[in-house]
Amino acid sequence: MKSPWNFVMLGLFCASAFSALAQDAGKTSTNKEVSKAEDAFPHYTLEFGKPQKTTLGGSGTVMSGIHTCGEDGTIFLEVTDAQSDHMGLMALHSLDPSGQSIRFSPGHVPGFTDEIGWPLRFFASETHVAALVYATPIKASLSDPDQDQVEMALIYDRKGALQKAVRLPGGLQVTALGIYESGNLLAVGADNRDQSARLLVMDDKGDTIREIRLFDEDYNLSKNAKEDQMLSRVVQNKSGALGMMKIVPYGPNLLLLPTYSRQPIIEVNEHGIVRVYPLQMPNGFFLGEPLSISKKSWKFETSGGGLEEPKNNEEATKSFIIKPGPVLFFNPSDGSVLGKVEKSVDGSKAMLVCEHDGEYTALTTNPKDGSLEILKASISQ
Repeated sequence: MKSPWNFVMLGLFCASAFSALAQDAGKTSTNKEVSKAEDAFPHYTLEFGKPQKTTLGGSGTVMSGIHTCGEDGTIFLEVTDAQSDHMGLMALHSLDPSGQSIRFSPGHVPGFTDEIGWPLRFFASETHVAALVYATPIKASLSDPDQDQVEMALIYDRKGALQKAVRLPGGLQVTALGIYESGNLLAVGADNRDQSARLLVMDDKGDTIREIRLFDEDYNLSKNAKEDQMLSRVVQNKSGALGMMKIVPYGPNLLLLPTYSRQPIIEVNEHGIVRVYPLQMPNGFFLGEPLSISKKSWKFETSGGGLEEPKNNEEATKSFIIKPGPVLFFNPSDGSVLGKVEKSVDGSKAMLVCEHDGEYTALTTNPKDGSLEILKASISQ
């Protein structure tokens, strides 16, 4: 039976890891392993204003570390909420710059039970939102054996209305979804037989149109895939650079962002690879969540870290601590670093989620009622 356990562990890990990141963010702003070459580009500090309440959250709210910043500044994120049917179930929401939210509910999908899991990954464009979920087919009769869960793409409009439920092809573990302007889907995943990377272009009925080949040296099985994937020792999913893949729109094409890795970014259209972008990531850091993607500049969080090594005479531990890194601006033309941003001490417990038109947005929780609050930041030199 195909299980969402690896993805659930990733989601739980991200929530806890970003909590640790937020607590530690104000403790350090440098890393000894970062190249001295960074002194050649501008350094900035984010100064946050007063928090603004949103319509999301409440007592005991948990927010996943996975988020997406839309091209218009709308934030897409997962939180537990009052409508969640199960303890700890995450729900996908959008949060516009004014603090208003929309919930993307799984609803009822004919032929499947209503016990659809929370989104494992999601994609947002100017017109559509896609969520990758696990769903269980309904048995034809009570005497039939239990049905295996299948991967499914739930396609919404930007107002939260479910438009389509697309069953994804078997034979691979899909880790990321994207939607082209034509409405065709891109599914990225690892082949169940050998864990090699596969990219399938599908129509909105789930039929495969073509398969895109990546490299002679496989993106997921190359000799340094595991070393360059920060979470490979924590979550044993053999997924290499695919483990925390994110897909974002880039004009008419799509960008494959291998977050928490040091693998290159790839631009693909419906027919194949357009370009590969190796980023000049400072030593000791990995690519984090994107804050904004434009033709002139790509802004990413960065992270570094690993398993805590036991000291003398201590038992081995499986504790994992993410060491925070700065926000880096990358030049997409050559992958060079254009600038670096640190959070000020007063915003150290806030999670950065978006940059739009020079304004940075972070989220935090109200200590009294648990509701999510938006913090806005400007850059000061």
